[in-house]
Amino acid sequence: MPFRLDGQWEGTRAKVQFTTSASMPHLIYKACLATGVVSNTVYIQKAVAEALARDLNLPLEQVVADLPAPRGPSAHLWDPETHGMRRMPVRIGPANTVEEVQ
Repeated sequence: MPFRLDGQWEGTRAKVQFTTSASMPHLIYKACLATGVVSNTVYIQKAVAEALARDLNLPLEQVVADLPAPRGPSAHLWDPETHGMRRMPVRIGPANTVEEVQ
């Protein structure tokens, strides 16, 4: 996780990635349905924002205001039952190669 705190990086986006249990993506999906949150990304962002505000004694509104607006895949709730967690089509066969069979 790159730490871009101030200076030229202030206000830009950064990616946070972590490993979790196999059941959590589906639990987050169900929580999004129950709460009306637009995507699993936004759900996790808000959960982390709440923890940061609590642990660092910051106003929650300030932490949430700094989050980037959801766009692309993060603006869509993916159903793990029908779409899995894949967002890109799977290509089968050779790609970017020229092959000759003799």
